[in-house]
Amino acid sequence: MNDSEDPRHERREPASLAREVGTSLKQETRSWLRWGAWGAVLGAVTLGAAGFWFFGTTGLLLGAAIGAVAGGIGSLLLYLHGASVL
Repeated sequence: MNDSEDPRHERREPASLAREVGTSLKQETRSWLRWGAWGAVLGAVTLGAAGFWFFGTTGLLLGAAIGAVAGGIGSLLLYLHGASVL
């Protein structure tokens, strides 16, 4: 029995090109935002803790803000690099 005779491999009409592009773009954007959000959270926690350790409450606030921006940008660049290699 070959693939064309197997009932599990039913042929279906492909969706329109616009729908496929829209679905792929939505998935890519969702992954991109997840990476950015987690990088921002980890950066804020890491630099916020270091800032608090060395400079107190003011260091915590500044470290968290700088860490969120740097972590978000860094993780997005890492994601884009990984996506381009694959």
